Amino acid sequence: MPDLSRALLHTVTLLSTMALAGCGGGMAGYPSLAQRPAERAFAQPPLAAAPTAPGTADPVIMHQIDTLRAQAARAADQFNHKAQVADRLATAAHGSGVGSEAWAAATTALAALDSARSETAVPLGDLDALQVRTAVSSAQSNSAQGDATYAAVADANREVTEIVKSEDARIAALRSLLGN
Repeated sequence: MPDLSRALLHTVTLLSTMALAGCGGGMAGYPSLAQRPAERAFAQPPLAAAPTAPGTADPVIMHQIDTLRAQAARAADQFNHKAQVADRLATAAHGSGVGSEAWAAATTALAALDSARSETAVPLGDLDALQVRTAVSSAQSNSAQGDATYAAVADANREVTEIVKSEDARIAALRSLLGN
């Protein structure tokens, strides 16, 4: 019986060794999981965490938020200025017919208004990206500061989203006035 146990142990060991050798087969057919140069070039730097009181948003992120809010406010001011011109031209062109001089002037003003609206959307896109990064960072850190930072970004994102929505509504109203 001891010879049978020894033979069985020898067989199991031999089969295990052969199975493991098969698992280590060449990796030549598989791509490397190492970071590629393009991934390094477009990688976002980690969010800076300055020492602050618990539950206080990260001051570096708050500065970014303030900058993006200011950009959105400047763009909204430009939009409002161009919207006043477009309002006046669209009102004058109402009922004048497609192709008239008044219609062409109003349509050109609407195109400028679309362009101004896209300037407001730029900081919104940056806030969207910042919101995603802070959501991930907050989830990973599971801290009061991470939660406060995410909440501050989300508030700014909602604020700028409302500005863009109001600009969209104003453009739509002018287009309907022109019959576009």
